[in-house]
Amino acid sequence: MEEILEQFPTKEAFDEFWNSNYEPLTYDEVKDAYEQYVKGAEKHIFLSDYEAGNAINRDDFMDNLSEEAAFTFQDALTEAFYDKNPEVYEAAFALFEASQMEGNASLDVAEAFHLEYNRLYKEFMLQMFDAFF
Repeated sequence: MEEILEQFPTKEAFDEFWNSNYEPLTYDEVKDAYEQYVKGAEKHIFLSDYEAGNAINRDDFMDNLSEEAAFTFQDALTEAFYDKNPEVYEAAFALFEASQMEGNASLDVAEAFHLEYNRLYKEFMLQMFDAFF
């Protein structure tokens, strides 16, 4: 674990690595997994009370996904991210683990990864929503 912290001792060091190595993802790289899941679930991807209320909307649907749906969408994004950027993903994950083991959960050397992952997740979920709902 210390090796990864030596390789990326600062946020700036990771950012430089990120900027040199990260290859952006597009919705097409998760589209099949996302849309096959929604079709297979017959669009029943939400918490039952949210779905029963018939008030599904673009503003809050992500907060009302079933646990299975949220996991499925996140897993598909993680797989696509790893497939396209294995070194970046592994470095970011190792930094996360190292910060946890060091007891410094606030250490966010790999912030660029987390921001991009969350941005992609939201963007891709909105595209999936627009395609189906």
